Amino acid sequence: MRKNRQHAFILADSLIALMVVSLGITFTLICHQCLVYQSKKQCINLAAYRIAKEATDELITTHRPAYIRRDELSAVASEKKVIVSYGDQTILEVRK
Repeated sequence: MRKNRQHAFILADSLIALMVVSLGITFTLICHQCLVYQSKKQCINLAAYRIAKEATDELITTHRPAYIRRDELSAVASEKKVIVSYGDQTILEVRK
């Protein structure tokens, strides 16, 4: 009877350890996915700011509204505002 209790305790201890390890791995993967998403979003934002700067520079030099398109990003600069879009979604809008 005593030997069966020892085996049951070892089995329960092993299951708990396995559960803790699997939760650790799961949380690590979730955190990794969040970091990848944030990194992608920050790269898109940086590209949006750069393309907005290019559009405003072109507006200042030519004194005409400027339209710039790079891959999925497009920027429209006029005298009153600058709008940067990623596909259909507006990422950046600056008004005068």
